[in-house]
Amino acid sequence: MSQCRTRFAPSPTGSLHVGGVRTALYCLLFARSAGGKFVLRIEDTDQRRSSDVAAKGIIEDLSWLGLVWDEGPDRPQAPYGPYFQSQRLEMYSKHVEELLEQGKAYKAWESREELNALRQAAQTAKENFVYREREYTASQLASYAKENRKPVVRLRAPNHPITVDDLILGPVTVAPEDLEDFVILKADGFPTYHFAVVVDDTAMKVTHVLRGQEHLMNTHKHLAIYEALGWAPPRHGHLPLIFNPQGSKMSKRDKAKTARKAARDEQAQRKASGIDASGWEWLAARSNTPIGALVEFMKKKSDDVTTATRIAEALGATLPLIDVMDFRKCGYVPEALVNYMALLGWSPGDDREILTVEEMTTAFSADRIAKTPARFDPAKLEWLNAEYIRCLSDDRIYQLLEEYIASNTTHMSGVGTEKTRTLFSMMRQRIRTFDDFIEKTRFFFHPPTQYDPKSAKKWIVKGEGLARLRAAYEALSGLKEWDAESVFACMEQAAASLECNVGKLAQPCRVAVAGSAVTPPIGDTLAFIGRGEVLNRLESCLVAFSTNSVE
Repeated sequence: MSQCRTRFAPSPTGSLHVGGVRTALYCLLFARSAGGKFVLRIEDTDQRRSSDVAAKGIIEDLSWLGLVWDEGPDRPQAPYGPYFQSQRLEMYSKHVEELLEQGKAYKAWESREELNALRQAAQTAKENFVYREREYTASQLASYAKENRKPVVRLRAPNHPITVDDLILGPVTVAPEDLEDFVILKADGFPTYHFAVVVDDTAMKVTHVLRGQEHLMNTHKHLAIYEALGWAPPRHGHLPLIFNPQGSKMSKRDKAKTARKAARDEQAQRKASGIDASGWEWLAARSNTPIGALVEFMKKKSDDVTTATRIAEALGATLPLIDVMDFRKCGYVPEALVNYMALLGWSPGDDREILTVEEMTTAFSADRIAKTPARFDPAKLEWLNAEYIRCLSDDRIYQLLEEYIASNTTHMSGVGTEKTRTLFSMMRQRIRTFDDFIEKTRFFFHPPTQYDPKSAKKWIVKGEGLARLRAAYEALSGLKEWDAESVFACMEQAAASLECNVGKLAQPCRVAVAGSAVTPPIGDTLAFIGRGEVLNRLESCLVAFSTNSVE
């Protein structure tokens, strides 16, 4: 039996989608569980949309996730390279010529407009458009040559049914009347995805192909190419879709939808307030977006992520997390994201929810992959991420934290390793993501501009709160040694003199220094903020509430 070989073959037309993460992970687990090889290939034959930046980003994201491939673009000794399709054009051209010579493929000359007209005619006649070979007159061919029109090459579809014996879904058959003569070589000389993937999977000795169910109908085309070339196809398995929390397919377009809704909601509010909002000039200026690009975006002629991001930032909207870079930027750890994606459509066969890649590999099999869509649950991912933040080794979590801080401008930038780690150790049990860490530690570096009304009313305004805050201030003012133990001991003594427990002093102090009654242990909190700053905040709070105001 030949060695099991799987591949992940993303197109570098944008950032890596989390659905792609799951595909890559399942391919890796399938290969590893069978003692095989996992291959990374970059499918960059769409020259208009592909970019080197996107390719590098995909490779970086996969590396960050720890999904290590055996063969790929950065493995110079890998045996079946190159692993960029744009570097394999000679091979594709050779096999296209073979099919042309054997009469299994032919040249077609229709322009995009002519094809659209044929589709429109079929739609008018209420028929399904299926392209078949057409005859060209000598005058037509002369006209095409005069205008320097380049033909495409189409494969002649077989006249029999094609069945995909799917590893997950079982047999799926397409009747011959539904199989069209499809393009295998574009007019620019580049192969289509359908042709290149067949040539490459064969050349790279891929034995199993796992990909999303959206590719299922493409697979019948691929089997037709295998048949025409006389090659044995790999086994195919099509993974369930991933739905967003609203129950529709999780897509990069979700960002555009969210941004458009925010823009229209703001436009409606402006109109209700009597402000002219008839056009989008106001949003173009506010979001620093060219008006032309913005109009195209709002008319749904573009789903540009940059435009969506600018609109969201301008209007204070939160875009859904879709790409790996979104989760990286928001402070998720790779182990948690990989773990969560593994469970979206697969089960280890027991109740385990936290698994290492090694444990997944041991348990992985295709018969445990679901047939029905999985739903992405952000709350479940947050829970899992919090678990990993707590259980990862100190070395690993600090490495990830430092990478996060280095790539984001926050109040932690420039704080220094020792103070960062001290603060993180205080907050580690309380946070879900690194973003959460940043948000919950803001008060350590910036005094509160307002106080939570409920906390202030309960701990300062009512009862003896203000007197206890004043007692804490007076006790701490005389403290010489300023460390967590000394601060707490000082507050204990002050509480004893008032004949109350130390919490009755700690809570007003928390409100004074943090704006709310929730902080790490009071001694640690005040020690980190520092003596002078703590006393200033306590004094400011005493002044603010001297008239029993909650504001």
